[in-house]
Amino acid sequence: MARSLLLSLLVRQHLALKEKFRARYPHYWLVWESGAWNVPEGGEQNHGATRLPNDELSDCLPAGDAMCFELNPGKDLLEIGRASHNAFVINDATVSREHLVLRARADGGWAVEARPQSGPALLEGQRLTPGQLHPLETGMHLQLGDVRLTFHDADSFHQRMADTAQLMLANQRGGQSRPA
Repeated sequence: MARSLLLSLLVRQHLALKEKFRARYPHYWLVWESGAWNVPEGGEQNHGATRLPNDELSDCLPAGDAMCFELNPGKDLLEIGRASHNAFVINDATVSREHLVLRARADGGWAVEARPQSGPALLEGQRLTPGQLHPLETGMHLQLGDVRLTFHDADSFHQRMADTAQLMLANQRGGQSRPA
């Protein structure tokens, strides 16, 4: 089973671990951009369900966070879709049960393949042809229905963590009251 973590949690770890963060997370990442996810019950760590946040949902995370899927180098194939047997479950009605497959490349990178019976999948705005492998490069965007995913190598992911941490710290300092 693959692992996913919230961006906000990873940013806190980045601040606490500093340079050890890079050693702990030397992987490629796929980031499910801003949204609200229902926290899964039963300790499962591989999926989230989109849900509009409102005051009555105590188990719903705040909008603006992102779900980060760790692309473990020990796996050659990772499936993405709405069905629970996928490595990464995206419980969104606009995502097919079995939407995409990520495949490890011989050079250590990753490629993506659309499933034949899935809904449309876009890579950088271009529709993926089912059954055809498309190499992923840092910063590329995948679109599955209404879900947007961003691919990162380890360096760009660590830079994103550093940038997000700086923003978070600046917002905290700006929000504190200052003496007159």
